Amino acid sequence: IEPFYWFSKEQPALYGGKKATTTFQNLDYPGNSNRPLGGEIGIPTGHSNTLRLSYFRAQGNANSTAAQDVNLFGEAFSAGDYLSANYLVQSAKVSWDYLSYTWRTPATHIHLKTLYEFQYVNVGTNISAPFKTPTTDASGNVDTNMAAGTKSLFYPTFGMELESMLGKHFRWEIKGSGFGLPHHGNIWDAQGTIAVRVGPIEILGGEKAFHFKTSPQSEQYFVQTLQGAYVGIRYYW
Repeated sequence: IEPFYWFSKEQPALYGGKKATTTFQNLDYPGNSNRPLGGEIGIPTGHSNTLRLSYFRAQGNANSTAAQDVNLFGEAFSAGDYLSANYLVQSAKVSWDYLSYTWRTPATHIHLKTLYEFQYVNVGTNISAPFKTPTTDASGNVDTNMAAGTKSLFYPTFGMELESMLGKHFRWEIKGSGFGLPHHGNIWDAQGTIAVRVGPIEILGGEKAFHFKTSPQSEQYFVQTLQGAYVGIRYYW
């Protein structure tokens, strides 16, 4: 059982896709996001194989001024409008880490594992022009100058992992996986970890990266790459 804290600060970007009905549907989220939080549960499945369930979430907000007329999720904003936006990214992964080969050196064993996974990503955003006066059309419909939308991605991913014990208390691992379709979405993640174990407790630290792009075949799509150092505490039941 492992909760972790990730020192990533990258914000997403929103782009107009193939089905965009107007010429400009892009939005950058300037500034830094809140630090992502997440966790993992690993279940042994025999012969050094492991079933892992993991999740993290990242959220943030950004303020900007529209450089030109823009249409975001069906809501039209004018050049010069002050835009306030927030978002939430959630990612869940199921991974079966299968031990494929072991190098037996005089000092230690190095394990090669192949990773068979399913990954799900959902990103939602709310965008408003708080200083723009609401308008009412002839039918009495009120335009509150607010837009909202979500995009999701669900893919199988495949990868590899190398890991080894350094004595009784130290361990390292490097792994990465991904999948994508041309002209559609893609997803990949990678991490390198060093761990120190005392009894049932393990302290982990290292570097993580995670990238996703939802399908550009829709009207709008998101792109984001999170990266940075992370720390975690793992308890072995």
